[in-house]
Amino acid sequence: MTKRPTKEIILEKALKLFADKGYDGVTVRDIAAEVGIRQSSLYKHYMSKQEIFDTLVDTMQSRFMDASAAFQLPSGEIREIAQEYAKDSTDILKKISSEIFHFYLKDPYASQFRKMLSIEKYKSEEIDRIYREVYIDTAISNQAQIFEEMINQGYMRKADPKIMALQFFAPIFLLLNRYDGIAEQEAEAIEILGKHIEQFDKIYREGEIK
Repeated sequence: MTKRPTKEIILEKALKLFADKGYDGVTVRDIAAEVGIRQSSLYKHYMSKQEIFDTLVDTMQSRFMDASAAFQLPSGEIREIAQEYAKDSTDILKKISSEIFHFYLKDPYASQFRKMLSIEKYKSEEIDRIYREVYIDTAISNQAQIFEEMINQGYMRKADPKIMALQFFAPIFLLLNRYDGIAEQEAEAIEILGKHIEQFDKIYREGEIK
């Protein structure tokens, strides 16, 4: 069996400690003890606790990009993405939203990362910025662009695309918080999520897709 790299184990243990105790409540000594190495040995891999945190943020972004590829999110020019969303009616939105929901709810790294940021965003402006960028601003901005293009192509009713994106994502984020810690009820959450998407589509869909 291949031995896992120490750097990887350090990140895993640090993330768990940060999620449980918060960034300020954890020392480098705590992380080293959790890994089972000397503090001096940990510094061979990371220069500081801040570097560990920054690496966790970068790693999370990479993991989500890898997960997004696995979700088979539509890619390419915005016009093509809008057409892809439109032609499959609610099916593609249900598939993508349920897989993203599953990722954030049950992936050990993603769920602990979100918990860590939820704790620390009230203590640090920088962490609050990261939290908003990762979980709110980027998602809403990207979805608003897609809705705007779908409106321009006649697939959806004319409306404010930013408000549409807010209306689309708010229930998803609420459900994620509602079912956090009770992942065994994921099926119930996914069913509600599907009904939300169907209702959203009925409100904004413009005619039949040709």
